[in-house]
Formats: sequence, C-alpha cells, structure tokens
Amino acid sequence: MTTLALLPGPLKRLFARIDAAGTTEHSLEMALDHWRIRRGDRLLPSRSDIDVAQLGPFASHVFVFERCGKADWSLRFAGDMARKMLSPPVGEPSLSTLGNRRIAARLRLLFGWVEETGEAVSASFISPDQSGEILAAPLSSDGNKVGAVFGGIVSRQAG
Repeated sequence: MTTLALLPGPLKRLFARIDAAGTTEHSLEMALDHWRIRRGDRLLPSRSDIDVAQLGPFASHVFVFERCGKADWSLRFAGDMARKMLSPPVGEPSLSTLGNRRIAARLRLLFGWVEETGEAVSASFISPDQSGEILAAPLSSDGNKVGAVFGGIVSRQAG
C-alpha cells in the first residue's frame, strides 16, 4: 500500500488537485516528459539541460524561474501564453512582482513544495475568476540543491 504525505494547509486551500505522477493538460505533460528525459538517472536536471525550443508549440505555456536570494524567484523565460497569465512587469520580473498576484501566490507555494521535496508536481486550481493547471519541476545548478524551477501554466475558462 502506498502512503501519501499530507499536504500543508495553504496547498489544500489554493488547489483543487495536486499530483506528482502527471498532469491533465497535454502541453504540461509534454513539458513534464521533457524534464524527465533530461533528468535521466540523476536526482535533478540542471537549468542548462532544459531546451524549451524542443517543446515546439507547447513552449508557449512554459516558464523558468531561478532562485534569487532567499525569498524570491527571477523569471528567466516565459512562453507567450505563460507570459499572458503571469503578467510580468517590464525589466527584471520576479515572482514578487508578477501582475497576477493570485498566480504568484500559487507559484510561491508550489515552488516551496518542489524545493522541499525535489520532485515535480502538477496542481489544478479553480476560482471564480480564473482556473487552470500549473506544473512545477525542480532544476539544479549543483546537481543536488534546487536552484530553479521549470514548469508551465494553462488557463481554463472559469465558470
């Protein structure tokens, strides 16, 4: 029998479903497959292992955030659809400066979970104004410690 870890309260409140095995969105599943292939037998793939161009049209939904300091993440790449949902400011965008504050709060919790567990996770969210699915997968700069997150986001019409 498999025993699942209990989720922290904030994760339960902000997400309708959390899954470490896969996603329900095809574009996010393609991104997760890319991450798994690049990881190979290692604990974590590095940021340089990820080649967004190989995702073709699915790249529009992906993003890469890199740890900057102790409390924030810098946005290093966002495809067109991801950029539209995240609403990053011009200049040097970070998780704390995203225009979509609700998505930023969800990402912050998922990034913390991914950083703690070292495993990829997908999560669905539903709210009156926005719903969708997020993928977050850890990347490393030294092979052991999570220093970046590769992922994606797909929006669904709410209501």
